[in-house]
Amino acid sequence: MSAITNYDPDVYEIMHPGSLQADIEWYRRKAAASGGPVLELGAGTGRIAIPIAQDGIRITALDLDAGMLAKLREKVAALPAATRELVSVHQGDMRTFSLGRTFSLVIVPFRAFLHNLTTEDQLASLTCAHEHLRPGGELAFNVFHPSLQYMAAHAGSQAGTWRWTGTRDASGGGFIVYSDSTRYDTVRQRLRSMIKTEEFSAEGALLRTHMMRLEIAYLYPADIARLLEKTGFELIRISGDFTGRPFEHDGDELVVEARRR
Repeated sequence: MSAITNYDPDVYEIMHPGSLQADIEWYRRKAAASGGPVLELGAGTGRIAIPIAQDGIRITALDLDAGMLAKLREKVAALPAATRELVSVHQGDMRTFSLGRTFSLVIVPFRAFLHNLTTEDQLASLTCAHEHLRPGGELAFNVFHPSLQYMAAHAGSQAGTWRWTGTRDASGGGFIVYSDSTRYDTVRQRLRSMIKTEEFSAEGALLRTHMMRLEIAYLYPADIARLLEKTGFELIRISGDFTGRPFEHDGDELVVEARRR
């Protein structure tokens, strides 16, 4: 598990304010179809968990990062009582947690599974997920496909190059600028990034800078299938996006559905 990722919950919420490639809607449909209860691993500040609870589905949110969970608890406390009672928040490591109950669906949204850096970490996390699923229960998660084009753009003389990745309007007329520096370790299948967030006033004065260090693994479809097989899962499908389209493009998102045998 990565020990050097320093998430700032406020920055995270600015960077990821809503649905990403329609992922919230997909996980909400999966949760509704399961009937609950749902377990989310790597729940962060509740971008997925809270909408599921708002649909009337009981959900347990687990994350290792205390700061992210503090923001999640703050948001849950502001919910109507009926919705608030459907959310249970736990701090824990997805490789070693034990909650003493089982679920109809376990989800690991937005590439959180990739914080498991080694094969041993990945197997441990999937084993924990398997143990917390009811017989026939499902596991759903998404990770990026390692695009050769993207990797080539961050290799050789381009490795570690700082790049502007986006600008977003902020409250009060200001704006936020994002940039990153990325390197790939193709031997260990790791991605290492520095992600910089700079907040400016409407006049262009720098108000705040945050630098996040990130190290995650990356996986190919064959890796995913092998890990699932070893931990007692039956692979249902790996789609290329959240519409269920078959995986067929280098830059696709890998949307994974599996079932406890």
